[in-house]
Amino acid sequence: MSEFQNKAVRLAAASTGTASITDPRECQKRFLAAALELNGALEQTSEQRNSSSEIAGSPRRIDLIIGDLMKELAIVGHLFDIDIMQAGHNTLDRRLSEIKSALIRQ
Repeated sequence: MSEFQNKAVRLAAASTGTASITDPRECQKRFLAAALELNGALEQTSEQRNSSSEIAGSPRRIDLIIGDLMKELAIVGHLFDIDIMQAGHNTLDRRLSEIKSALIRQ
């Protein structure tokens, strides 16, 4: 596992207990909540984000939301013994290879 993933799993276990990183239903709920928060933030226009950033209780900064989503994804990867960073690199490499192959065939 990557350093980021190991750190995310340790943080979750320390802050919410070991069950938080071993129960698939809990992981599913937290991941979905984080993904929905990101989705909601993306639906806002940049003007709305800028104007609401001064209001108490306004949506959180997008970088914090993305960080939470990555943390939850790291825990899901841990559940399935998958290094999420390696999985991401493999997907990018595969897609790039597919594009190159398609271009060569043309």
